[in-house]
Amino acid sequence: MRFGKVPIPNYTIYTLSVLVLISLNVLVYSVIFIEETRPPLTVTFFDVGQGDAVLIEAGNGNRMLIDVGGGAKTASLVAESLPFYDQNIDVVAISHPHADHSDGLAPMLEYVGVGVVLDSGSGHKTRVVEDYRSALDIHGVETVYARRGMLVRLSEEVFATVLFPDRNTYAMDPDNASIWLKLYHGDTTFLFTGDAFSSIESYMVEMDRDILDSDVFKAGHHGSRTSNSLALLMVAMPDYIVVSAGEDNSYGHPHEDVLERFEYIGAEVLKTSTEGDIVFVSTSDSLEVTRR
Repeated sequence: MRFGKVPIPNYTIYTLSVLVLISLNVLVYSVIFIEETRPPLTVTFFDVGQGDAVLIEAGNGNRMLIDVGGGAKTASLVAESLPFYDQNIDVVAISHPHADHSDGLAPMLEYVGVGVVLDSGSGHKTRVVEDYRSALDIHGVETVYARRGMLVRLSEEVFATVLFPDRNTYAMDPDNASIWLKLYHGDTTFLFTGDAFSSIESYMVEMDRDILDSDVFKAGHHGSRTSNSLALLMVAMPDYIVVSAGEDNSYGHPHEDVLERFEYIGAEVLKTSTEGDIVFVSTSDSLEVTRR
């Protein structure tokens, strides 16, 4: 896997397979079978309550996690979703440092190996930020600041591009500093915009009108009316919109007028608060969605 010019560990099963072979041949054969039958792309939107956590898994075993909101519970949830023989994630992108997107990172590092963290560069400082940056130092995880044009390649077929930030975001509102990522697998695409407000959405529509179309759109800011402008939705025109928000949350997310916009463009709306974990599986010619 390639990530710009930053080397990322490519964790494989082979070393562990040799060790397991000595003690239990049958288990090795099972592991190899799992490796060979993994779908080309799986994208899991975890139900973490009022927060975000999305795991992207390429068919070769490389992984990217977008946000780790939900604290220690999410950290455990992510670890449990990984095979016991490969508890590693190559890239963790923290869209911005608010707790509902980042407070699970520090505890997750106790369970999961991480190759590199992609950071928005926001200067926002809280106890949560101090905790996860300290944990990154302790575990020797490198931080890279996201910039427009960066490419995260998980396999020959699966890659993500950074659309925003295109500037130094240190003094920006943390929400508006959110990393925008577009994930590609052949003709299948996913769009992630963090918690960016409609002002940034308007800017991105003006700049990237021709490339914001997507099959799956993760609703901005948990379905808040501060985001999810009709201008962006009409350009993205997704088939599916995933809303990651807590049931009966105090913010009222997703807002009713935003749901009306989603209905207006004809998208199927999937809510983690009612559906649980939402899993998309992309092959070369189809996109399937399941709930669990």
